[in-house]
Amino acid sequence: MDDQEQIQSELAAYMRTNDRNWARLMWAGKRLFERSIQQAMNASGIGPFKLSYIPFLASISLKSITNRELAQRAKVPKQAMSRTVKELEEQGLIRTDKNQKDGRSVKISLTIEGQKHLLTIKRQQHRLMDEYKQVVGEEHFNIAVDVLRQIIAYHESLEQEIDDE
Repeated sequence: MDDQEQIQSELAAYMRTNDRNWARLMWAGKRLFERSIQQAMNASGIGPFKLSYIPFLASISLKSITNRELAQRAKVPKQAMSRTVKELEEQGLIRTDKNQKDGRSVKISLTIEGQKHLLTIKRQQHRLMDEYKQVVGEEHFNIAVDVLRQIIAYHESLEQEIDDE
């Protein structure tokens, strides 16, 4: 068997199991979830909203946070944080204030508008979770959440090992 035949044979084998392909399922779930959130944002009058902001808004929550803490919680490089923080501030979703304890850093907090956006997102998340529980049953849903949390914890531990090196 030549190289091309080997590649096509191996790809065909993978494609036969596409309905159980973990990466494909995660991607499809994320895309469908984001579509639902965007529809909820539009229905609430918020209109077009950059879905990439969700982890940032959710990580700030009701307490203020430093840039470094936000980057860690949102799992993004600190360099990307500066641009996103600037965009969120320009849109009136967050406010930055000089850190009283450390004049070199700033504390980031949600504005009332940012809190409204986050509340809309959280409400839609809960609606979706309730729908999913109706579809698969609460026990299966909770098992799925537990499995996802374990997989995420595993990957985070790998990242921590790399950071510790």
